[in-house]
Amino acid sequence: MTQRVVDSRGDESPSHHSKSAILRVENLRVHFRTKRGIAHAVDGVSFEIGNGETLGLVGETGCGKSVTARSLLRLVPVPPGIYAGGTATFSPTTACPDCSGTGCSVCADKGYTAAPCSNCRGAGCETCRQSGEERVDLLDISDRRMRAIRGDHIAMVFQDPDKALNPSLTVGKQIAEVFTQHRSGDLLREAGFDGRRPGRIYRRDARGRASRLERGLLGLPPMRRKMQRLEAALNDRVAAALADTNIPNPRKVMNSYPHELSGGMKQRVMIAQAIACEPNLLIADEPTTALDVTIQARILDLITELKERHRASVLYISHDLAVVRSVSDRVAVMYAGRIAEVGPTDQIMSDPQHPYTRGLLAASKPTGQTRGKLMTIKGTVPELIEPPPSCRFSTRCPNAAPICDQVQPELAPRAPSTHEVACFLYENHETLGARAEDMPVEETPWQRL
Repeated sequence: MTQRVVDSRGDESPSHHSKSAILRVENLRVHFRTKRGIAHAVDGVSFEIGNGETLGLVGETGCGKSVTARSLLRLVPVPPGIYAGGTATFSPTTACPDCSGTGCSVCADKGYTAAPCSNCRGAGCETCRQSGEERVDLLDISDRRMRAIRGDHIAMVFQDPDKALNPSLTVGKQIAEVFTQHRSGDLLREAGFDGRRPGRIYRRDARGRASRLERGLLGLPPMRRKMQRLEAALNDRVAAALADTNIPNPRKVMNSYPHELSGGMKQRVMIAQAIACEPNLLIADEPTTALDVTIQARILDLITELKERHRASVLYISHDLAVVRSVSDRVAVMYAGRIAEVGPTDQIMSDPQHPYTRGLLAASKPTGQTRGKLMTIKGTVPELIEPPPSCRFSTRCPNAAPICDQVQPELAPRAPSTHEVACFLYENHETLGARAEDMPVEETPWQRL
């Protein structure tokens, strides 16, 4: 696979996108091959995440949120998954060399700068189009390069820690894998290993690929002492990662198995594993779904605290609008594999533009409703097997018009709001070449159950 690079001018992105985005997703399409046909689980998703920003991705169950997140790390199994198209341009950052992350005039008090191009080390070359900055398409890099990025520059907190954690390994061993994969060089230097061969043998042993002879060499007296120092250094890093999540007595927790921990503790272990190498981007896939309200609040505070401490960006996935409102800077609303609306959290919550977003907010706000009555969105989610080129929400929309069943609306800035909406409510019929009577009009009130 060849590596595609997008230059700083953003040639593959709309002009309204920010140049400081750490991740820019354009027209992402992920399909699944089924017995009935091709399911368009994610079909033309576009969004971006700025440096140090938290983007909330919301939508009902089955809309494609988790598939979108997993595809960024290429965790969707192929087959049955199909990466049908799109780009996911990732621009990693690194601590400012002049201030070591504290903030200075060189980095505009941000504490970080763009990571130098791995091909020219910042000098400028054809690969980075003379920008000197690293920009890679996550969907079009080699598996080896993706393994280097996954867990180091981009990490993910999965929804269910019981399924994500290995029940046969202690917590310490599972977190240690992150350091042996991405920080083995630092660990070897701390332990006093010199020469390439001992380091190569240790890396092979840490990944379970060492031969019996190589494992025997690591057990010889001179190497044994260095291995003991290395294990001590590794344990210190694991304990520090757990301490970052405010887990009491991290040294004891390191020797525990997942089934010995509570749900909140296991979720903290997942977060510790994710932030161990201080990633640039943290993907949190509904990390509080299975937790009670008290523990949920603690986990949300922890994610926010770690984001500020490590200067990371966050993609927070949830179906809970109240949670997204409290943690996100911007919100992207997803429906049936597509983005319906995206914009600043305050604007989305106070002045939603898309009918689906208005329906979600109406269903979640009990104020002014009769006791026992809930606002509802009528109908069901449309079939995603070979869907027609139409608005996915048209079958449930209170103000659907003929054009909604014929053309698929594109995500674009809509007046008077500054955020982006995919709806014909804000289109001019002359621009589309359609009749005025085929266009939608202002929506009718949502029905009550």
